[in-house]
Amino acid sequence: MALVMVQGHLNDALLSPAAKAGVLYQLQLVIHGSTAPGFLFASGFVAGLPRAPLSVRASVRRARRLLFLLGVGYALHLPYLSLWKTLLQATPADKAHALSCSALHVIAVTQLFVLALQWAVGRRWVAVAAGLAMLVLAATPAVWASDLSRRLPLALGAYIDVRAAPSAFPIFPYSAFVLAGTVAGAALGRQDAATRARRALRGGAGLLAAGALVALALRGRVEFWGPSPGYALLRLGALLLLLLGVERAVRRRGRIASALALIGHETLLVYVLHLQLLYGAVLWPAPLAPWAGRVGLLAADTVLLSAMVVVLFLAAWAWHRLKVRWPQAAQTLLSFLTVAFIWEFFTRPW
Repeated sequence: MALVMVQGHLNDALLSPAAKAGVLYQLQLVIHGSTAPGFLFASGFVAGLPRAPLSVRASVRRARRLLFLLGVGYALHLPYLSLWKTLLQATPADKAHALSCSALHVIAVTQLFVLALQWAVGRRWVAVAAGLAMLVLAATPAVWASDLSRRLPLALGAYIDVRAAPSAFPIFPYSAFVLAGTVAGAALGRQDAATRARRALRGGAGLLAAGALVALALRGRVEFWGPSPGYALLRLGALLLLLLGVERAVRRRGRIASALALIGHETLLVYVLHLQLLYGAVLWPAPLAPWAGRVGLLAADTVLLSAMVVVLFLAAWAWHRLKVRWPQAAQTLLSFLTVAFIWEFFTRPW
């Protein structure tokens, strides 16, 4: 999912208008419809693996990591590296983008909620989380039609739907993918391979059937590519089957599987770094910006994508090696960079 995400963003940022009008680009857009749900589902799956509720120490450690994730999400959207310049000079569009809900936001907020849920209801959290995921999906069409987000402060409304801010992944419906992932992690992740395969196959087929029925029932009344519960159920069913297929494919533990595992393990680094390369940030311009809108599909998906994957893999390898061999140094470096960024943002006058 991380690699498909990189390929999709590279095409969006660099392809020429003529290339985007082609059939191949339109076809890959359909494939990329599963990238974000898969990203969210996988994050939830990992969070659902440990037995809950966690100890107080483990809960605090996870909450701290999730708050860091939330902070990174907001940092990536800043229009300026200055609080005062952002408040005084940013346009309404800039402020809406700064507060919009990205994949990192919905992952962090939903998993913090799951952490609280595990403490509140104990071992029953799996059933409650599954029910809440279905409730989110069922409520999404009504929430999107209610204009609720515009009646709330922008910082809150941005999490509800796409009306108040250009949120790519609002809570309705995308938190359902994170919740469903946690349920799958708890129900499948700790089982033996045969039981996991049987449950994934049965659950995936059931979700596909349910999604098709709901989509047909709501056809013409609810937009399919967005708030439709049928769309989300179909994606969840496909993700369970994909999970089963990936597990079977990597059992040989070859070099390709190890490389993919490393990229998956350092997904946050891969996510942030590839955005910096393509779009830049408040700290520096995008290195690939001169090629924006000028590249053909073949060149983008061969030469440029290969070069970017190599860079991302080497960065993931270096950071992972640092964390494994010198964990204290890695934590100190990350803390220093975080404090330095926050200090600059709050103290820089303009």
